[in-house]
Amino acid sequence: MPGYGWGAASLANLGTCDPLLILLFQRAIKRADLKRDMRVVYGHRTNAQQAELYAKGRDTPGPIVTWSKPGTSRHNTTPSQAIDVVPLFGGKVSYQWPDYHAIAPSIKAEWADMQAEGLVPDGVTLEWGGDWRKPDGAHWQINGVR
Repeated sequence: MPGYGWGAASLANLGTCDPLLILLFQRAIKRADLKRDMRVVYGHRTNAQQAELYAKGRDTPGPIVTWSKPGTSRHNTTPSQAIDVVPLFGGKVSYQWPDYHAIAPSIKAEWADMQAEGLVPDGVTLEWGGDWRKPDGAHWQINGVR
């Protein structure tokens, strides 16, 4: 087992998220098949934080990009229905797509396990920004939450 765990900053960011996302990522970090450690860089974002990221542009190098104006992102809900999680390689944030693809299967598998255990309400889905036409590898969001 890799023995990964969340640091204090990750836990603080995770704590701003919807309980389903908290549960998902608390479980995912402990998976034996997780190939990289992870860091939570955003849960909830204020409109000011959203505006700052939006102003940087959508093609800025690095994993944290946004196409959403302030007030329109799942990060702007309280609690947040979105989370940005980056892989760590050698203890440092990786911006390499293979590292995002290394963690995504474990997160998706954990979601499937939660569904099988009846922990996910009907109609709620998980979406990874890495699967989008304009990918955002750090972004995960839940849809259908009331």
